[in-house]
Amino acid sequence: MRTLCSLLLICCLLFSYTTPAVGSLKSIGYEAELDHCHTNGGYCVRAICPPSARRPGSCFPEKNPCCKYMK
Repeated sequence: MRTLCSLLLICCLLFSYTTPAVGSLKSIGYEAELDHCHTNGGYCVRAICPPSARRPGSCFPEKNPCCKYMK
């Protein structure tokens, strides 16, 4: 019975340790959004876009605005 409980505990700990994997997927998605914003001539800001810029999208995961200067 003790072995079964120990095995169950180990399995629970292994399966609950998915947070770093989710965190790394988030950062991969963030890099992709950031690159997409920069490739289109934009930049990510923490606040709102200045009046001389428009907002073509957002930067993943924090939903920061992606601003691009109007021509």
